[in-house]
Amino acid sequence: MSKNPSEEKLDLLISYILIVGVIASVLIEATGIFEYYYAHRDLDIVFKQEFALKGTDFFSYAAQTIQALFVGKWTPVTVLAFGLVLLLITPYVRVLASVVYFGLVRNVKYLSITLFVLVILTASLILH
Repeated sequence: MSKNPSEEKLDLLISYILIVGVIASVLIEATGIFEYYYAHRDLDIVFKQEFALKGTDFFSYAAQTIQALFVGKWTPVTVLAFGLVLLLITPYVRVLASVVYFGLVRNVKYLSITLFVLVILTASLILH
């Protein structure tokens, strides 16, 4: 069965989600490392309370990290935290996009499998 041009574009978009997310995350992490080195002249990051994960789950931690960036708290640690958030959320966004795609093309078999994966990922991110 041949795909129409809009389905092919969606396929391409979904395939690039991981690539773009990982590359962006690496660039943000590198920026945070350079900022930390510039500010402290070493890379020995000693655990302090400011580095602790805040929030009850991943989604609240991600929201707090993004909110900190929006209010101007561009510390090296916040930039590093944002890079990690982006790295962790990338596969989640890909699975979410796949659910939408399989729903649009009415592929019940793959929609069911991908929804199951989405439920497991969501539960994992909420509970950890």
